[in-house]
Amino acid sequence: MPAHPDRPTPSDPDGDEVRKLHWSGPVGAAKVLGTVLRSLREERRLRLSDVAPRIRASASKLSRMERGESTPSKRDVNDLITIYGVGPEVRAHVDVLLERVVAGPFAAEYADITPGWFRRMIGLEVESARIQYWEGGVVPGPLQTRAYARRMIKAGLPRAPAEEIERRVSQRMDRTRLLDDADRTVVALLDESVLYRNTGGPEVMIGQLEHLKELSRRPNVHVAILPFTADLTPPSGAFTHLAFEYGGPSDVVYVEGPGIGAIYLSKDPDVERYADLLNTLLFHVADYEVGLALIDEAIGIHRGRMRRPGQ
Repeated sequence: MPAHPDRPTPSDPDGDEVRKLHWSGPVGAAKVLGTVLRSLREERRLRLSDVAPRIRASASKLSRMERGESTPSKRDVNDLITIYGVGPEVRAHVDVLLERVVAGPFAAEYADITPGWFRRMIGLEVESARIQYWEGGVVPGPLQTRAYARRMIKAGLPRAPAEEIERRVSQRMDRTRLLDDADRTVVALLDESVLYRNTGGPEVMIGQLEHLKELSRRPNVHVAILPFTADLTPPSGAFTHLAFEYGGPSDVVYVEGPGIGAIYLSKDPDVERYADLLNTLLFHVADYEVGLALIDEAIGIHRGRMRRPGQ
């Protein structure tokens, strides 16, 4: 089957689409990589349904990967190019694209503002199949609006120049791509106090809370509120539980908190302890409709603040 003239293929590794990689971000790189993978499959006259089971995926997941609509794992891409039997030149080309896609928020333009310990976290998020965040103080980064993120970053770096602040905001917005992959489940457990904290002022908070409501309508995103009335004391600090596809890495827990900074836990007893804590929190969260009502109630409070003199 002849290759489509607009698609970069093994015979056109330096086509226009590939040259765009020099200025495109990880989203653009994902689209280029998807186009290359689709061309390789079609050249071999293989259907999606022929290939998907061989990488432990559904045809719809592979289709999204080829359209650049989800972030592929290194394992899936390596398995695909092995199935397609590509030569070393094409493999090297695919590796460059994959590195750019997976690098995502800590790609070259963010290297100077991303510490090594956090690069690991972002890489784990990209590879994960399920992420569960617990936050008792703020909205988790991938669920933040631009205005909310800007306020949080400014508060943490009050002396940073405006240019650096905006680069950090852009990096955080890149992380929101995690939510776009329908094959990844994201659970955000928030203490009800997060809804009322006046981060950035009423207008910023209203926008953030409306955004949480919108995200909660996605089938793969679950925003759960631990109400003030819950019969337990919420844990201090924040932590994230990351789980991976069958055959992938073992579960990892990323913990932040006063006096400990950030640590990664992967030993079974540690991971199980946090998994049990998550299950306890999930048992006490408000159900979906009640959770939306709690968010609406908080929005009403913030709107009231906007109408007060001096607000």
